[in-house]
Parts: sequence; C-alpha cells; structure tokens
Amino acid sequence: MFLIFDTETTGLPKNYNAPLTDFDNWPRLIQLAWQIHDLNGALIDVKNFLVKPDEFIIPRGAEKIHGITTERAEKEGQSLSFVLKEFNEALQNARVVAGHNLEFDNNIVGSEFLRMEMETPLFEKKMVDTIPVSTAYCQLPGGRGGTFKWPTLEELHEKLFNEKFDAAHNASADVQATTRCFLELIRIGIITYDMLGIDQASIENFRQVNPEPIQSIGLVVEPYHEEEEIAELPA
Repeated sequence: MFLIFDTETTGLPKNYNAPLTDFDNWPRLIQLAWQIHDLNGALIDVKNFLVKPDEFIIPRGAEKIHGITTERAEKEGQSLSFVLKEFNEALQNARVVAGHNLEFDNNIVGSEFLRMEMETPLFEKKMVDTIPVSTAYCQLPGGRGGTFKWPTLEELHEKLFNEKFDAAHNASADVQATTRCFLELIRIGIITYDMLGIDQASIENFRQVNPEPIQSIGLVVEPYHEEEEIAELPA
C-alpha cells in the first residue's frame, strides 16, 4: 500500500535541524490528511482531520496561507491524540509513505508523536519525497549554484498534467494533487521500483493497469466529524 499525506501547521520551525524533542521550535499540527492506494494505484481510503488547538492559537500569518482559524479548529477539530492514533492505524499496512516536501511533514508529525509520548511506525517505512525525485524532470531554473530549483507542488502538477489545481495549502487538496503526481511519476518511470522497495513486476503491472496519465479522482473531503465520517470514496 502507498500512503500519501500532508500537513498544515501554525508556521515554520525556527531551526530545521533542531531535534524533534525541541517542542518550542517545531510548529503545531492543525490539519492532517492522507490517502491510501494499493500497488496498482486504486484508492483504498482517504482521511482529513483538523486538530483542536491545545493551549495554542493559530497565528494570523499561517491563517492567511491555509485559511484555518483558531475558532474553526476549536469547533471542528479532533484531539491530537485521536488524530495521531488514526494515522498510526493507517500506517500499519502502508509499505511506502510519500509526500511533497516529506521531510517537513515527517518532522511535524514526528514532533507531535513525541510530544504526546506515543510510538509510531512512521519512520520505519520506505519514504518517497516527490520534490527531489522530480527536480531533474521538471528542470526549473533558479537553484543554488546554477542547479535546478526544487519544484513546488503546483509546478510539478502543471509539468505533469499541463493544468493547475485548486485549493493549494489545504492538506486534503494537496494530498489529492500529491497523490496524482506520485502515481504519475511511477507510471512514467521517474519513481522506480527500487525507490519504492517493491519488485519490478509490480511496477510493470501498475503501468499495464494505468496506460494513460493518472486522472484526478475529484474528491471533496471535508474534515472528519465525530457524528459522521464525511469522506466518501468514488463509486
């Protein structure tokens, strides 16, 4: 199984090299969304959670980026422990964890697991970050020392599909776009079987099942509520 996830947070760390136990350094998690796909790319599950703030507020600068206010998170969010427990359950059957700027998301979630004194299998998984694997493919000028710059998710999506996507900087929408890019990078051979830690026959089967460019599944996934689980898989 492939698990692709994304986060939204209260901001950026002061020091990207700080240990995850430096809780004053790492921003707080306020949205966590993921999709699970089988090795042929079929959607298995999708989740989207807002996190109820625990003695912190969402700064106005972060709010302007993702649109999540402290008031909304308090009203619609779930407890951090509940969200992390759900994520751990999703990770159990995942062979590969993927994301765009995955190190940042791993650090955010990893710090929250440590803050809650919870164990997680996250860092035991095979990791694929769509930024470094697609940089040479996108060939965007402007990197340090004359190298190619890292593509944003929007730039990668437009390079692969010649179209933009809506609602960037919403974890649920970003997961949809990242998943589409991730699967397409497998299909066209940029992400290889050894990067995924799976056998070449599985990759060849994936390409037979997906001979055409990966299509958007068009999900609109609202944040989870205790009364009902709104996320619905397409028929």
